[in-house]
Amino acid sequence: MLFKGVVSSSPTVETPDIPLAQLSIAEINIRFHEANKNFKSEALTAELEQLCQKLNGSVLLAFGDQVFFKREVGFKLLKKQTPINAIDSATLFDLASISKQFTAAAILKLREEKKLSLNDDVTKYLPHFPYKNITLHHLLTHTSGLPEYMDFPEKDFNQVNPLTNSQLEEYIELRKPKKLFEPGAKYKYINTNYALLALIVEKITLIPFEQYVRKEIFTPAGLVTTCFATELKDKKNYAKGHLANETERPFHFQNGIIGDKGVYTNVDELYCWIKAYLIDYKVLPKEVVEDATRPQNKLLRGEPEELYGYGLRIEDKANGYLIYHGGLWRGFQNNMVYRPKDGYIFIVLSNFRNRAMVGVNGKLLSTINGV
Repeated sequence: MLFKGVVSSSPTVETPDIPLAQLSIAEINIRFHEANKNFKSEALTAELEQLCQKLNGSVLLAFGDQVFFKREVGFKLLKKQTPINAIDSATLFDLASISKQFTAAAILKLREEKKLSLNDDVTKYLPHFPYKNITLHHLLTHTSGLPEYMDFPEKDFNQVNPLTNSQLEEYIELRKPKKLFEPGAKYKYINTNYALLALIVEKITLIPFEQYVRKEIFTPAGLVTTCFATELKDKKNYAKGHLANETERPFHFQNGIIGDKGVYTNVDELYCWIKAYLIDYKVLPKEVVEDATRPQNKLLRGEPEELYGYGLRIEDKANGYLIYHGGLWRGFQNNMVYRPKDGYIFIVLSNFRNRAMVGVNGKLLSTINGV
């Protein structure tokens, strides 16, 4: 699936140096098309080269199966800027919230196996959960009204050891923090939703969330080195997150919560995932993926300000129908965009919060669209 105005698998046809006045309309159109394609290609390359001047991380632009641009720049640890510490194509990055689509895929996989319904109440799987009438659909679409666990007082937790999803559930059951709104009344992006979904996967499958996702989600998609933050002790080639002042972000006890974040991968395997999941349907059937990539966060009254499917954000504006997600966590700043109409895939993974990627996706799409 190629955007023929930018890249093509066919070689450029050479035309003799003949004055335009002597060319037919068809020949002029061919020359114009080639010139326009070359202009867009050069403009895209220039924009991506400019990004790489500021980026510390990995970037990829592709159209379906054809990679247009790919580059790794910078270092896994900024205070050790040596060749051995340089970011390469295998370097793993914390995807942060981009991880949510893997959790959603796991839930949808279990639905396909008829092991759950999205209309099931959370209490069916977490019997002591203190809130009623919150369904799996509410969790998936951020319409549950649950509070944000990242805002819970840190003093309430043992900050020396990683917090687990089960411990988070126990905290919610004990403290019963106030809901933000009634289920389905509003849309508010809350990480607690996906942390609980990961725990529910464990309750249903009776195996660790990491193990189920690797077997049923990662493996069918061809992801070999992708792992979770809870498994980093077995990995060597991974990046550390940094703030804009180049300060490394140290261990944080909330790193132990997965499902809402915590997937580590590289740009090659994330690209592989997008093709396998969103294009080739190797993980879930087409109709299920179409459900995941349609707006699902409908409210009881009114319309949400943002569109959300199952683990994926959606935008349908001037740049066309976009399926995307960003990720911000502990010095990591990432973006993933897919446009079905032309197979546009743009990925940036960065372990340096210097805002290098901000606005770049819009500029690339404007160039492709001819705006």
